[in-house]
Amino acid sequence: MSLQILSAPTHAVLTAAVLLMTIVVPPTINAIYKPRKRFEQNKLKTIQKLRLDAELRILTCVHNTRQATGVISLIESFNATRISPIHVFALYLIELKGRTGALVAAHMDKPSNQPGAQNLTRSQVEQESINNTFEAFGEAYDAVRVQNLNVVSSYSTIHEDIYNTANEKRTSMIILPFHKHLSSLGALETTSVAYKDINVNVMQTTPCSVGIFVDRNLGSITKMNFRICMIFIGGPDDHEALAVAWRMVGHPGTRLSLVRMLLFDEAAEVDTISHYEVQGVLSVVMDNEKQKDLDEEYVNSFRLKAVNNNDSISYSEVDVHSSEDIPTILNNLDKFGYDLYIVGQGNSRNVLAFSNLLEWCDCPELGVIGDMLASNNFSSGSSVLVVQQYGYGGIVSGKQPNHVSTNNDGFEAHVV
Repeated sequence: MSLQILSAPTHAVLTAAVLLMTIVVPPTINAIYKPRKRFEQNKLKTIQKLRLDAELRILTCVHNTRQATGVISLIESFNATRISPIHVFALYLIELKGRTGALVAAHMDKPSNQPGAQNLTRSQVEQESINNTFEAFGEAYDAVRVQNLNVVSSYSTIHEDIYNTANEKRTSMIILPFHKHLSSLGALETTSVAYKDINVNVMQTTPCSVGIFVDRNLGSITKMNFRICMIFIGGPDDHEALAVAWRMVGHPGTRLSLVRMLLFDEAAEVDTISHYEVQGVLSVVMDNEKQKDLDEEYVNSFRLKAVNNNDSISYSEVDVHSSEDIPTILNNLDKFGYDLYIVGQGNSRNVLAFSNLLEWCDCPELGVIGDMLASNNFSSGSSVLVVQQYGYGGIVSGKQPNHVSTNNDGFEAHVV
């Protein structure tokens, strides 16, 4: 106006327009674009961030009836209530061999009393048995909904179908069976090496949290005196494992023991070697200190809200000064006769002691603690649930993660 470029009426109109846009545009954008809603959906991909009054959606993957029985016994421990119900998506994994996919798809719509139903393939008989097992489970509990699904695909790409199904159903956790089963002699023996590859691929590219279930006849244990031990060391996976245990402890007759391993001296040294090229030494140390604060905050919250208000929960701490102390601690814990161990996979722990031990693990996908608990040398009769929290890149193995793609040709996979 001092240069007389704008007249007084023009200046008034422009000022009014700016004020109008300032007042009108932000609320309009907030009404149309809701990034918080997408963030809330991402929070549902972990059990830790799931509200206690929200529905827990679980995708269970099984290869046979025996695994289905064990997984159902595990899900029973999640304490489904009308306030916090559970929606189970039971996914039966079938390897695509020849015309197997077409036979299974044809039988899905065939009544069991129809002529020719007795001439079923092994996969079809297994499918009927698994479906009946899960349906009976859903009918036994008012707060549990069950939906049976089937996927027929090559084992090399079946993890993609698991990913897509979990993403579509908006599940908070995928439960995978361990690739070993309990033999008549009481030892774990390999069922199929292909199952291990599937588990690793799912953990590398997962749309939510993942749990690998090592079943040692959990279904034979009564839930009226069910003892759980959650071993907490630190990191996001342990947070998710504690959230799972926290949810289970509401079940009548369940007792939970939270054992926290406190690392000192050699055991507390930060692993800067394996993360140096990506983050740098200073960044790794700072992240480790920040994680310790988060661990302390979460454990204190659990003790305040759960331990102090529930006689069925106990809390204890053990000191770890070197990696050699860990097997001794686990052997001492096993003397209490726990029915189920819940541990974090621990890939995000920047601790040198665990990084060194991981190199000696037979099953790195279970992490250090999970591998020890699932080892036949440990001679434990307890089942193990190894938990990996969504959002931290999945496990790292020798091969690159497989990229997830949707099968559109109808030949590689058949999901119903």
